[in-house]
Amino acid sequence: MISRRKNAACVAGIIGGSLLVTGCALEATAEETAEQSFALECACDLPTESVITVTGPDRYRVEQQVLLDAPVGKAWAKLGSLERFFEIALPHATDLHWVVGNGKSVGDELNFILDGGLIRLLVVTRDHQEHRFDYRLIEPSLGIEELESSLTLRACGNRTELVWVRNFRMTEGVSFDPLSQVVAQEFANVIARFSP
Repeated sequence: MISRRKNAACVAGIIGGSLLVTGCALEATAEETAEQSFALECACDLPTESVITVTGPDRYRVEQQVLLDAPVGKAWAKLGSLERFFEIALPHATDLHWVVGNGKSVGDELNFILDGGLIRLLVVTRDHQEHRFDYRLIEPSLGIEELESSLTLRACGNRTELVWVRNFRMTEGVSFDPLSQVVAQEFANVIARFSP
């Protein structure tokens, strides 16, 4: 952000897509104001990406991001629970149920069956205000030794920026290729749910 400060104690920033200014008056030229408006509009130009990076032996990082066609509150209502999220992302998963809790607290455990294997996930973080949850795999399954995942939703006007990051450690000698196809399909299923 470009602006001229009249007072050195000025604090300015962008919070939730809005310009927040406290403690001073700002003076800006018409050109600077236009640049600031353009920067705020462009903040929501999130490209749809799915990137898989090899981070070590049998280790993979999957980073996926997309701009969903729904306000953050509506997107969070559909995706903010691990159970609801996997009902959308993995519609062929069966027997989704909470073994511990109901998904609203840290420490809750969700189990489901995927391709004949039992998947046991633990809610590590769930922040309703920040629209974020983190989860991890409790025990190895389907060739996955470890999985740590974070899903964050951010408001972008009437749309929602979704960022999903997962770190996998595979069983030694197990190829990530079949899982990469599942990962791509999960992401496509989430996007399809919010397509007009």
